[in-house]
Amino acid sequence: MHPWISKIHFYYRSLLSAQILSLTIGFFCITYLILSNFSQLSIENISPKTWIQSVLTNNTNTIALNITKQDINSLVDIENKSFICDRMRKNDGTREVNVSSELDDHLINILRPYCEVVPILRNNWIPAKRYIESDIVFIIYTSASFYHTRATAVRDTWLSRVTHKYFFSQTPYPSLPVTVIEGVGETYSSNIKKIYYGMQIAYKNHNKTAKFYFLAGCDTFVNVPHLLKHLESFNYKQPIIIGGYPNKHVCYVKRNATNDIISYPSGGAGFLLSSHTMNLMIPKLNSYFENDWPLTDDKAHADAALTCLAHSMGINSTFVPGFWKFNPEKTLTDIGKEKFYTNPEPNTFHYIHPLFMYVLDEFYIHQLLDRLGNDKNFDELMKFTRQFVLIHYELLRIKKRECTLPEVERIKE
Repeated sequence: MHPWISKIHFYYRSLLSAQILSLTIGFFCITYLILSNFSQLSIENISPKTWIQSVLTNNTNTIALNITKQDINSLVDIENKSFICDRMRKNDGTREVNVSSELDDHLINILRPYCEVVPILRNNWIPAKRYIESDIVFIIYTSASFYHTRATAVRDTWLSRVTHKYFFSQTPYPSLPVTVIEGVGETYSSNIKKIYYGMQIAYKNHNKTAKFYFLAGCDTFVNVPHLLKHLESFNYKQPIIIGGYPNKHVCYVKRNATNDIISYPSGGAGFLLSSHTMNLMIPKLNSYFENDWPLTDDKAHADAALTCLAHSMGINSTFVPGFWKFNPEKTLTDIGKEKFYTNPEPNTFHYIHPLFMYVLDEFYIHQLLDRLGNDKNFDELMKFTRQFVLIHYELLRIKKRECTLPEVERIKE
C-alpha cells in the first residue's frame, strides 16, 4: 500500500479526477482550434523574420529555418511531453502553472509515482483497426458488499466508456445497474453461478451482434483501447478463448476428477470468449455445471470450469501478453521491469483497490491524451474528447441522484 493512500480520500471528495481531465481536454481542444486556423497561414506570416531566410534553389523559392541542433532537441522534447511524468516544481518549490495546490499535489504525489511503475508511452498511438469497443460485451460479476466500493469504482472509470456491460449479482441495485440473478447467493462460491447464468443472459441479448465476451470481477482494471489492439490478429468466427497468466487445473466429468489437466487463463486478469465459442458453449452450460463440475467452495473457479468445458469441445486457450494477475506495483516487483515492459500497452490489472481504480484510469487517460497530442492526431483527439465529455456529464447526473448533501444549519438572527 502506498504511504500516501490516506490522502486520496480527500482528493476524491471534490471529483479532482474529473476536474483535471476536463482542464486537460479543454487545453487540447483550444490547441486544436489554434492549429486548425494556423494551418491556413504561410510560414512567413507566423515566423519571426530572424528565423527565416529566402534561399533560391533550382529557381525555386524555399524557406530555411535558422534553428540550431539544441533548438531542434527542445522542439522534440516539447512534442514528446508527458503531462504527468514531466511535471515538476521549480527549484524554489513554486508551481510551474497556475493551478491550485490541491490539484498540483494530486498530480505530483498521487499520479506521478506511476511513471516509475508502468511503461510510459509519449507518442506513436496506433488505434485498433479490426474491432471497436461495442464489438465486446463486458460481463462483471460482483456482490452486494462491493456495490459502494469496487463496483462503483469500475462503473465510474473504464467501464463508463463501453457500450455493452453487465453487473451480475443477486441483490438489486439500480445505480450500477445490477442485473439480478435470483438465488445464487452473495458468497465467493456464488461467482461461478453468476458467471454461467450471466453468460446466458448476455448471449441472449447480444448473440446477433457481439464478436467477443469479456469476463472479469469488479476489482479488475481494463484498458479497453489496448485490449482492442491485442485482438487484431484474432477472428471472432473461430472457437477461441483469449487471456493471460495461465494456471493449471484438473477437469471433471460427473463430478469426478479426470486425467485431463488444462492450462486456463486467470479469471482475475479477465479473459475473452469469441462469439463462436459462445455459440458452441451456451447450449452445454447448464448440463455441465449441473452434472459435471463440482460446485463446492474449493472448486468455485469459473475460469477453470469454462476452460475445461471448452477443452471437452476441442477448444484450447490462447495466451497473450498484457493480462496481469496483480496490480502494477506487485507485477513490477514480482517479474522485474524488463519482463513487465516487454508489452508496453497492458490490457488489464487485477486486485485494484477502489481508490486506485480512479487513479490508474486517470493516469492512462492522460497518457492517451499525451500520445494523441504529441502525434498531432487531432481528429482522434476530438473524437475521444467528445466521448469523454458526454460520459463525464452523464456520470455527474448519476452522482447527483445518488448523493444527498448535508443540511445547511441556518444561523438564527
